[in-house]
Amino acid sequence: MKRFICFLVTDFILTSFCFAQTLDNIKATVEITNVTVNDGKIFVAVFANAESFKKEEPEFAFELEPDKTILAVDVTIPAGEYVISAIQDANNNQKLDYNLIGIPKEMVAISNYYGKGFPSKNFDKQKITIDSVTEKITVALFKF
Repeated sequence: MKRFICFLVTDFILTSFCFAQTLDNIKATVEITNVTVNDGKIFVAVFANAESFKKEEPEFAFELEPDKTILAVDVTIPAGEYVISAIQDANNNQKLDYNLIGIPKEMVAISNYYGKGFPSKNFDKQKITIDSVTEKITVALFKF
């Protein structure tokens, strides 16, 4: 009986610890690379699920001044899966501009995209996991 009670107590403690870890906010650095210096603000959006990604309604967003080729900002975010995207708004109209056939005219970055072909509009293909081991998330701006 002592073993069983000891097992239950240990299980409860470990479960509580793991559950608390998933609810913790994670401090990480978001790094934007390939920035064109002084060529329009960088707008960064963080999407928490497929629906917000599809509707282009981020969980939170922020903007950065393009004063270096690599920009970094510290964020605190709950552990989970996210898509992080960024644009460099060269004409300062606060939106991503497209050409006649739908190709972006401005620099674009999205998590899990490395400049080959077009990035997927599928949340599951572009998502990254942010957890207790996440220290830095890097997304690179590309021009199509």
